[in-house]
Amino acid sequence: MTRDTSNGAVWDDLSASERALAGVLLRADGPVGAARAHRSLREAGASMSQATVSRMFLRLDTIGVTVGEGRSGRVLSDWARREFERATDHRRRNALLDGMFGEADRSELIDLLALRRAIEIEAVDLACDRSDRADHLALLRSLELYDEHTLSGGDFSRDAIEFHVALCRAAHSAPYSVIAEALYPDVTRLEPLTRAAAHRLGEREKSSEEHAAIARAVIAGDREQSRRLTAAHFDTMIRWLSRLNEEEFDELVADLNNPQI
Repeated sequence: MTRDTSNGAVWDDLSASERALAGVLLRADGPVGAARAHRSLREAGASMSQATVSRMFLRLDTIGVTVGEGRSGRVLSDWARREFERATDHRRRNALLDGMFGEADRSELIDLLALRRAIEIEAVDLACDRSDRADHLALLRSLELYDEHTLSGGDFSRDAIEFHVALCRAAHSAPYSVIAEALYPDVTRLEPLTRAAAHRLGEREKSSEEHAAIARAVIAGDREQSRRLTAAHFDTMIRWLSRLNEEEFDELVADLNNPQI
């Protein structure tokens, strides 16, 4: 009896080999039999017999991942195709993020700050009208944690980014929340670099001061001031990185191992 897989939850229960087999079907332009699937898997480096492929097909049939097409072979069920395509998109997204944050050069980091600048200026504008007491407390708490961890020598990166996530959440707009939740956690990898640039220019406390000013403006509902301060905050970070040439940027990356920064 075929299980109800309309919610796609069974996808997490598939083995790596079963997902690989599903991938063969996803890339095929028609039904695939066990012999053809076996050849494709072997060409991809998998080590299994055709009999094993046949047994996997039977299990995938049972749980609704594959559907028989007579003697021609099998195809993915509609829900399985949707889930596999979604998983592929997620892997592609994660690979792009890893590439951006793992290998970004100075100009790409500046581009990222410019993008965030445009997003957060609009987010704080909305937050001035839509934020509530819970949002205000979240902003203030992130400021406290940032300062506590900075003074104690702890890891402040997540606190710094959490302030920006809280700003986007305070807009009470799904698009801004999605952007912050999806992108910003990875930005924590860059925060120590930005901080090191500030330290080199003698402006180590400036980011915390600017965060506090933005929070006060949002809590007061001052849209013009919030927009101005947010723009200035990102301009500060862009200036920190723009003042460095490529050689200095490379030195700065090396400086991250310095416990005094």
